[in-house]
Amino acid sequence: MKDAALLVREQRAAADAELRNGQNYTRWTKFLHEHEKPLMAEIPGYDPKDRQTFFDLIRRVYHIIVREQKKAKTLGVLKGPGILKGMASPLLLLYSSVFRPLMSLKGGNDPEPWNRRPKNKGYSHREWFDLEITKFAEWMQLTTSEKAARAKLTETLLELVPRAAPDTGAEPFGSQVTGLTMPNSDIDIRIYEPNFNAPRQQDQEFADKDEKHAWQAQQRAEKKARMIAHLSKVQSDLEKHPDFDQIEITESYYPLVKAVHLPTRLKVQVVATKPSDSSREAIKSYLEELPHLKPLFLLMKTTLNLRGLSDPWHGGFGSYSLFMMCVVALKSAPLEPVKQKPFNSISDDFLYILKFWSRFDTSKKLLTIEPLGSCQKKLWATKEEIEASKTDFALSARLRLAKPVAYKPYLLALQDPADPINDLGRSGMAISDLQKTLRKLHRDLIENLEDPARKKNPSALLKGVVGRCDRFFDEMRIPVDLWGEQFVVEEEGVDGEGREEGNGEVEMEDGGGEGALS
Repeated sequence: MKDAALLVREQRAAADAELRNGQNYTRWTKFLHEHEKPLMAEIPGYDPKDRQTFFDLIRRVYHIIVREQKKAKTLGVLKGPGILKGMASPLLLLYSSVFRPLMSLKGGNDPEPWNRRPKNKGYSHREWFDLEITKFAEWMQLTTSEKAARAKLTETLLELVPRAAPDTGAEPFGSQVTGLTMPNSDIDIRIYEPNFNAPRQQDQEFADKDEKHAWQAQQRAEKKARMIAHLSKVQSDLEKHPDFDQIEITESYYPLVKAVHLPTRLKVQVVATKPSDSSREAIKSYLEELPHLKPLFLLMKTTLNLRGLSDPWHGGFGSYSLFMMCVVALKSAPLEPVKQKPFNSISDDFLYILKFWSRFDTSKKLLTIEPLGSCQKKLWATKEEIEASKTDFALSARLRLAKPVAYKPYLLALQDPADPINDLGRSGMAISDLQKTLRKLHRDLIENLEDPARKKNPSALLKGVVGRCDRFFDEMRIPVDLWGEQFVVEEEGVDGEGREEGNGEVEMEDGGGEGALS
């Protein structure tokens, strides 16, 4: 009876949210027709399932608001009936959160690769869940052939870029160098100018701040123009290469060239971005400190991927932001000893990540990792804080990040431990969707873990979290694996990869449950 009542309440709440979001969508559409001249793209009718277009409209509306804020020299709410015809209400970009379901994935009758049960007959639900998460993370690791394919493709790009643009250097960055590569990760190459001597700011004389800011803007524009010229040459060489297709250049804040590698279908990006040494070192440090971080990051990344919540361009959270979100949750997790062991199990930590992010009030607090903690969002710092910030750059940056974003007060504010001025939540407009989704996943998992009859069900505990994503990833992994086989260097005495025997778990059989355990 309780479950039925809860279902009715959820259905009513979902219907109300859909109605409000439809009204917001209509308001944004009208706003863009009034103020986006010409329209960047046609605006389709409202579709409750199309959250990508929904957040694209928020981004486009906000872009216009920022343009007007710059004219008015303010970061706050625009005031006056003549500004944007009085349509820029402080509530303009608020929306109602929705639960993000799994994308539709076809699955077979065979169990998921991670659908395992502990070998001991008296296993607990938590032991079972620990094993599943561990097996999922193992399955997500790249095979030897996949690693060889990615290494060869990276080598090809590292040779192509400086040959196409002789005044540049190239280096891999992102998941390739942090060890967090997933089967669907792009190949990311950073392009830079190793020998260009840019004018130094300390060598300049400025009459006032406006002149200084104008000089800085000019330097950024000139650098961007140079990098776009380099990338155009890279684009030209990629177009001549028989192994690349769908090549295009994007003149975004960090210009880049995108392409698809035909033999593997892997996406590649050559990006004119800043060095990532400090963030790479931070990732390495946290991976050493937190033993469950890598497997849980892979699980969380997949959870978001399968729900359209991992693309910052559409309001989601990129890999680095999500990684640090996992870090702050794990470092905040209280110890929940299992069988008197003074540490958390991997399932304890996963459940805590879900719980932490489903409950954290992003509209009121800013989070920091170094030092670990939170502080209130506020427009004005105290005199004491202002004085202390003069000699403490991290504090100065924190005070700046703690200011609520006008029109989007719900945004997560998470200070980057590797770059204190960087706010890792600034692009995550879908934070409310994420929190609602994690809240439901946490509740459903707790119900499963507390249900004595759940052992009779042959499905994986992770079914509601990642579904049959093995089918999703297999389509990507097979061509990469096949192409990479030719580049594998065989080592003497190594027979190949395979599942170890006698590892303390049994595989689920079709139609099985607890009775299918051997």
